[in-house]
Amino acid sequence: MIYFNNAATSFPKPASVIRAVAENLKTPPSNPHRENVTAAHQQIQCRDKIAAFFNFPYPQRVILCSGATDALNMAINGILKPQNHVITTQIEHNAVLRPLYHLRDNGSIALTIIDCCQPGRVYVKKIAASIAPETRLVVIGHASNVTGALQDIDSIYHLCAQHNIPLLIDMSQSAGAVAIDTAEFPLAIWAFTGHKSLLGPQGTGGLLIGEAIDLIPWRLGGTGIHSDLESMPNIWPLKYEAGTPNTPGLAGLTAAIDYLQTHSIKYFADKKVALSRHLCEELLKLPETVLFAEAPDNNCCGVVSFNINGWSPDDIGYILQNSFDIRIRTGLHCAPLVHHALGTFPQGTIRVSFSAFNQHDEIDELMRALQSIIK
Repeated sequence: MIYFNNAATSFPKPASVIRAVAENLKTPPSNPHRENVTAAHQQIQCRDKIAAFFNFPYPQRVILCSGATDALNMAINGILKPQNHVITTQIEHNAVLRPLYHLRDNGSIALTIIDCCQPGRVYVKKIAASIAPETRLVVIGHASNVTGALQDIDSIYHLCAQHNIPLLIDMSQSAGAVAIDTAEFPLAIWAFTGHKSLLGPQGTGGLLIGEAIDLIPWRLGGTGIHSDLESMPNIWPLKYEAGTPNTPGLAGLTAAIDYLQTHSIKYFADKKVALSRHLCEELLKLPETVLFAEAPDNNCCGVVSFNINGWSPDDIGYILQNSFDIRIRTGLHCAPLVHHALGTFPQGTIRVSFSAFNQHDEIDELMRALQSIIK
């Protein structure tokens, strides 16, 4: 089987990640707030690793969640109040859009959606033109999961900071794919997931909350301590982490970050750039192909979308999987609005997304399969 769906979930996982999950499941469970343990609890280890990986100076402000969807809901619902205005963009995943639509449709917020140009880039001046006195949040994806295009986060953040508006950054696609330094963004919230380019297990992720921001707790429940209180304890990070943590998953995510740091982000990015270049060069040899992707030399996320004239993306995906054992992704990729900008709505695109474990001969196999299908 050839696996080209790493923008959804990376595969395979490093052997060290699998071992860490298995070893954690063999270890008696403990609560870091109530029990004496001889080593740092898995939650603490993972939190510290994440903070160091993103150069985030406040480990206690790293909030561990079940993934980016959980994290984004926590941030959106924890910061917004009635009658606030929110700015977001066409490139967003439904993990951003649906929580915002829900608040808009029940009359809680006003929402502006900024359009983008191909291959999925948002102009900062369009965000600036949409800022109003009631604007209290800007939400943007760092990288498109359809085209791999990266946004100019520095410029967008400085624009928001000038107006004292928090910036929520969805780095689901970019975390682990490009170097990200979060140290100088006090008015930013960074949401990430562990199961994509960070190479960790599903069911892991979190928020990095800048020191100028305090969220209203969104997920409420048990914490293991202060059980007499009717409200969540006002303690970082405890007040945001109600419930039983995914400790085996956090063990795997910790091991995954260790694995990434044995190389460098540049090492993994360079491999994805080379694979993207190879694929784009081959696709352009097929006159039936229409590409929707970041320029290969800038495609550190390794995401390439395309269509084949005369063919439904879903049909191509079905044949590739069932006749050639090649796994890709087709459709809207949970990011419907960017397809309006690309002209690919409602059928979407064929998407190939690489990990550093993919090989160039796998691309050759894919191209032989596509040529066979077209013929």
